[in-house]
Amino acid sequence: MRHTLAIGLILSLLVVSPLVKSQTLHFIVFADTDDPSIGGNDMKTYSSLTGNGGLAQTIAQYSGLTLNMAGFYGPKCQAVEVDKKLNELNPGKDDVVFFYFVGHGFNSRQNAYPSLIFGKATADIATIDASARNLRELYARIRAKKPRLTIVMGDACNKERTDPPVPITSGRPIDVMPPTNLNPERIKSLFRNWQGGFFMSSSQRNQFSHSDPKGGWMSISFQNALLDWCSINRKGLLTWKTLLDDVVKRTEAMAKQNRQTQSPQFEQELTPFSVAQPTQPALVSRSLTNTRPADAPCPSLDQFVNEVALAGIREDMPLLRDMNNSITTNNADAYAKSFSLFYRNQKPFYESLNRILFNRIGDLSPRCQQQFDTDTKWVKESTDEVNERYQVIQKYAQRPIQLVQQARSDLPSIIRRLEEILERLDK
Repeated sequence: MRHTLAIGLILSLLVVSPLVKSQTLHFIVFADTDDPSIGGNDMKTYSSLTGNGGLAQTIAQYSGLTLNMAGFYGPKCQAVEVDKKLNELNPGKDDVVFFYFVGHGFNSRQNAYPSLIFGKATADIATIDASARNLRELYARIRAKKPRLTIVMGDACNKERTDPPVPITSGRPIDVMPPTNLNPERIKSLFRNWQGGFFMSSSQRNQFSHSDPKGGWMSISFQNALLDWCSINRKGLLTWKTLLDDVVKRTEAMAKQNRQTQSPQFEQELTPFSVAQPTQPALVSRSLTNTRPADAPCPSLDQFVNEVALAGIREDMPLLRDMNNSITTNNADAYAKSFSLFYRNQKPFYESLNRILFNRIGDLSPRCQQQFDTDTKWVKESTDEVNERYQVIQKYAQRPIQLVQQARSDLPSIIRRLEEILERLDK
């Protein structure tokens, strides 16, 4: 059943008890989305992290932390911006700081972790050196602010500066997880019950970090692992090390499928943390600081596509096709029960589909927002039709013969609309 689904669904606004001091999740993302080689892939990762229903909001919603989000992409992904943001950062002693970078990097031989390029990777060496910040050092700067929990992740290459990147055309199977029911207690166990921190890079020294139109491979692996380990179907003890070890394995497997080598690495200094927890989650608020010039090129539509929602559609297609092929009045009662069960389980997903198909980042220029609205108008029309046809079939739930007849009429159109969504958005 998909009910209030991971990463993609509607968030409830919940109020903190006045007697409980809110804990804040400072979620900071820098993404090099203007780079000609990886900018589109980075934008996909950025939108999946910061967009409506993205990772930041999912963590805040289920952990009960108040979300304070700052996103920097395009021309705002600059060294001066990261220095300013970290200098101004003033977390409370119970707060969580989650810093995420996606872009170019190189190993400067300072340590085993990459130096992240905040600026143009095509600039001269002196400019790159001035704009680069080492991942380990960023972690140390944030830890010095003394939040309860510090998380720093970098999705960037870790090769020598002189090594040219290798272009990758991904042939990997689709592996973004479909929507799943999340267990709030498991997310709370990660973000409320630990203190200290960890930092993680997407590759070890002398390795490339790869991405494709669905995003960075480590970023995809991290989000998949988090959804999987925090689902209601998971049992047993969950620790950060368990989760991060799985991220490494998933990324390695993804690279192996493409005959590449990529092994994320991490260091942690985490200890259990236990205090009286609020009985109600904090208000989820959203504050993006980044803006793009009004005349900047508009991001392509596929960079905002919510891969989790697409995975949900793909998961349902075999069952829908099977129901369509097995329509018969000879066993109308069983067919009606089967369809009604499917519809009850997936109704929240399909009713929310128009809203969750895209990770809207909320700070597009008026021109780009207008273009986005125009380019996505067909999605609303398609999802509206899908829901209307589902409802027409379901209204005959107590009259199996009529339901079968209606399904014979409407189910092929539902399948066609969903196939069109996948064909146009699944890049």
